[in-house]
Amino acid sequence: MKEFKHCKIIISLLLLTLLAACSPIKTIQEWKDPTYTDKLHTILIIAVIEQDYMRDQFENFLTLKLNAMGLAAIPSYKVLPQHGTEISREEVVEKVKQLGVDTVLVVRSILKDSIVNYQPGGAYFAVTGVYSDGWYTVYTGSAVFPVREYDIDYFTIATTLFDVQRKKPIWSDLSRIKVSGSRQAAINQFVPALVKKLDESQLLE
Repeated sequence: MKEFKHCKIIISLLLLTLLAACSPIKTIQEWKDPTYTDKLHTILIIAVIEQDYMRDQFENFLTLKLNAMGLAAIPSYKVLPQHGTEISREEVVEKVKQLGVDTVLVVRSILKDSIVNYQPGGAYFAVTGVYSDGWYTVYTGSAVFPVREYDIDYFTIATTLFDVQRKKPIWSDLSRIKVSGSRQAAINQFVPALVKKLDESQLLE
């Protein structure tokens, strides 16, 4: 009986390890300033993403999640230039003063790598010849196993939370995200995970 329980524990641990390995989001490193004990109140969200529509989606979704938790979050695309022009540090500092925010969250993709995934499709019978003799017909051919090919992208995302008054970072996270479908779907997975990390770091009310 004890051996059976021990075996169940080992299997459970193996399953947890397998699930973690298959997770689309992997935390590489997370850090928080141990001297920072305040909670977030007003926050400017800046997503440094090439495509404007993805920047808008990311900032909107994160703003929605943080607002739901009682924070006054502001998406930067509404108050700072779009990606047609480079956003300078001076512009950000000036806008922070105007808005009166106490923290700035910057999310940036720092690395992208891709792999090609090959997946066998369903088997089918490929006809190569037909021989007919009255009511009798013979089809010749072979079983074919097609292979589908698609790319899997991996993005390394660096997130840094700055305290305006201290003028320095108070929290950071480095994560690797697997994108096997649409990038919008990956954003929808990453944002809740990011909010959860902020909450677990005791930065949210």
